[in-house]
Amino acid sequence: MAKIVLGIGCAHTPQLHTPADKWEIRARRDAEDGVPLWYKGERLKYAEVAEKRKGQNLQEQTAMSIRQQRLKKSLDAINRLSEIFAAAKPDVTIIFGNDQGEMFLDDIKPAFTIMGCPEFENMPRTDDQKSRLPPGIELADSGHLPDDGTRVFPGHPRLASHLAAFATAHDFDVAYSGRQVHPDPARAQSGGMPHSYGFIYKQIFRGNVTPQVPIDNNTFFPPNQPRASRCYAFGQVLGEAIRAWDEDLRVCVIATGGLSHFVVDEEFDRDIMQAMERNDFEHLLTYHEGYYQAGSSEIKSWIAAGGAMHGAGLTGHIVDYRALYRTPGGTGSSAAFMYWQ
Repeated sequence: MAKIVLGIGCAHTPQLHTPADKWEIRARRDAEDGVPLWYKGERLKYAEVAEKRKGQNLQEQTAMSIRQQRLKKSLDAINRLSEIFAAAKPDVTIIFGNDQGEMFLDDIKPAFTIMGCPEFENMPRTDDQKSRLPPGIELADSGHLPDDGTRVFPGHPRLASHLAAFATAHDFDVAYSGRQVHPDPARAQSGGMPHSYGFIYKQIFRGNVTPQVPIDNNTFFPPNQPRASRCYAFGQVLGEAIRAWDEDLRVCVIATGGLSHFVVDEEFDRDIMQAMERNDFEHLLTYHEGYYQAGSSEIKSWIAAGGAMHGAGLTGHIVDYRALYRTPGGTGSSAAFMYWQ
């Protein structure tokens, strides 16, 4: 019987690998009229968000010295998570992540996809792909893409197939991929794995690569975004499937992404982190879907991972949390780092 021995939650925002003095590139885009932002469950324009937050003294938190300090502390937390992963010595890793036009395009966007490929390739972007990126994104490629050439990471097809069959038998109609999806490079943002997985390869695995089962959750794109409650139920079923697996394996479950962005909401983040620390993932279901939009939708990967870890007897630990503000209106990214052991 397989056993979950470790859980990890790790932000993967591009800000983590963008120099603090370059955050202004994204900040200018945040403030452009017409760019939709989500704050406290509402869809707003930047000026409306800034008005709501004008008494929070966020201008002070965009100072360069604070940016640099919070960035350093965040990178220290990633180092700590990588050390914890290495020390746990898992046999296989299940990664709950999400795609953002890197793997699934308009042709098809499954709600849930379990990937059972023998190998997964991660590769640098082509010059053409770089030319089509939003402003400032390429600066962060060092955080999730190989420095040069293609890197190949092992999958675990047998476990992936078992998870898919078990989920289907429990009323989840999941997509299953036995071959890595390589979309038309003229339309895709990259040719390798989505950055939510590439970040884990480069920042958490490092030299301790394990076979993996990536599980993609369409958190971003309507009309088929699974609701938070459905993500939790999906995770619970996969947790049962792991415990029913016939091999004696040590399993690590990783959630990649989140928490609140592209408007940082520290009050919201701290509430859900405290709930996750006490393994009360059901508390996250009390927030309406408006809280889980845009970048904050990636919290649903944490919710799914929490469902998988339900009953595993692990204790939650907060490693660090940093609010990476890039405008006085409070836009930017939160950087949360946790583990369960």
